[in-house]
Amino acid sequence: MKTIHLLLFTLTLFAFSCGNQEITDENFSDIIDMENPPVITFEESEYDFGTIVEGREINKRFNFTNTGKGPLVISAVNGSCGCTVPKNWPKHPIKPGESAYVEVFFNSEGRAGTANKIVTISANTKPADTKIRIKGTVVGPTENNN
Repeated sequence: MKTIHLLLFTLTLFAFSCGNQEITDENFSDIIDMENPPVITFEESEYDFGTIVEGREINKRFNFTNTGKGPLVISAVNGSCGCTVPKNWPKHPIKPGESAYVEVFFNSEGRAGTANKIVTISANTKPADTKIRIKGTVVGPTENNN
């Protein structure tokens, strides 16, 4: 019985220790100089892919430059739903004046209608979150009558 209680306690402790940590400006206090913060500047913050047939996957590179005075560190990139997935972004600090990109994939399977998806980039900027958007129209596949 004592072993069961110890096991339950250990599992409970483990479960609570695996929670997601909220990203706040305080997390970056050791890598950001508030006098000279990094600034993430996108060439375009919105991409309209037009009209596509359902089932097609769209990928888009959103190019950006660190136009601030300090090194830019991206901590997370998150899509607004499971159909919009960021796959590539820099995992190293981007120096002032340097450029990089965030690559986003949109899977239109089962998404007929208007698509308006947001990707949030969390970094050591002020404010900490920057949003980019991918949008367009998804139409159902045409039926083959042959």
